[in-house]
Amino acid sequence: MAGLRERRHQETRELLVDTAFGLFTARGYGNVTMEEVARAAGVSRSTAYRRFATKDDVVLEVPRRWLGAFDAAVADLAEETSLTDAVTAATLAVARHIDERQATVREAYSILETVPSLQQSGVATTAWLERFVRLLEQHSGPNVGMKTSIDSESARTIAGAYLGAIDAMMQHWALTGGTSSVAESSQRLLDRLEPILSADS
Repeated sequence: MAGLRERRHQETRELLVDTAFGLFTARGYGNVTMEEVARAAGVSRSTAYRRFATKDDVVLEVPRRWLGAFDAAVADLAEETSLTDAVTAATLAVARHIDERQATVREAYSILETVPSLQQSGVATTAWLERFVRLLEQHSGPNVGMKTSIDSESARTIAGAYLGAIDAMMQHWALTGGTSSVAESSQRLLDRLEPILSADS
């Protein structure tokens, strides 16, 4: 029963996000209220507010979903997966997730750029850094063909470099219309950064 309840909870969240972004695109973020989102989605005001306390939370749900795509890809990795393959799999899983939802992601970037309360809430968060560091630490060392494991300081430096590069790539994607393949751009970025990961292999 708990599983069914959780699935319905998630379906309602997705319905609210999809409905909200349809309204944001048609009328502008500042011209839409949470009450209107709830009404358009066919749910009660209280249900909408239980899922998202504010409109800002609805917008931030878009980059938060990328964490789920990353986590699912990492969970599927075999323990002996090489560092390069692990980083590639996780990064491209997020990129493909974005490519499947380009219109919503474009609108989210537009809102993030123009709404002051959201400008400090970008996608490069502590949650991303910690996930990336954990991935680097788990898939480095002799068990995957590297001479030594990546130490914590190096892992954070490498994670910061990757996340900064990905964030810059996504900013460019948004500024240039947000219609090109994020997966293809991500693969080019990974190819450029790959020597960082293979330095100790």
